[in-house]
Amino acid sequence: MSRVVGFKKIKFYTNENVGSGELDLPEQQMHTTAYWLTLPREAMRTLPYARDDRRDGVVGLSFAMGQVAQLLLMCDRRDIGVSIGSGHASESAEAAGAPDLAAGLDEDEPRLFIYDNYPGGIGFSEPLYGMHDRLVAKTRDLIEGCPCDSGCPSCVGPLGQVGPLAKEVALAILGAVTPRREVGFR
Repeated sequence: MSRVVGFKKIKFYTNENVGSGELDLPEQQMHTTAYWLTLPREAMRTLPYARDDRRDGVVGLSFAMGQVAQLLLMCDRRDIGVSIGSGHASESAEAAGAPDLAAGLDEDEPRLFIYDNYPGGIGFSEPLYGMHDRLVAKTRDLIEGCPCDSGCPSCVGPLGQVGPLAKEVALAILGAVTPRREVGFR
């Protein structure tokens, strides 16, 4: 399966479309280690949001989890990367290196990957796995505690990168995937 990636040129002040085009970029691979969170198919299907809104919620949740992971691991933001994949995508989509997230929300189980941003890994994935409950709880606290209405660079990402319901949907995904419980911190 081949995916087309493109760009759109827009005038700065008027947002007028002045052109577009396709990009043909080589596939990139890096062998490393990762922590991941699988969002169960059943939980994603029960959310009362449109597919695009669910996609934005997954993107927003991954952004927030990456922010919190950096703090918990006490690492530089460039030491870890965040990626979204699907659990059971077709072999051709995985071979192309880019599963279709929007289509995957109904058919697959989206996975949020937080990976060591160095070939072979540098040891962040295992501690992050051990801090799973703290990661989820602090991510929920970050999103709930942010005073913005629908998303900002401090929680689920800038509104231009996620839709207007990203914050709401990210919280709904967390609620559907993990029960709210008190977590102790020392």
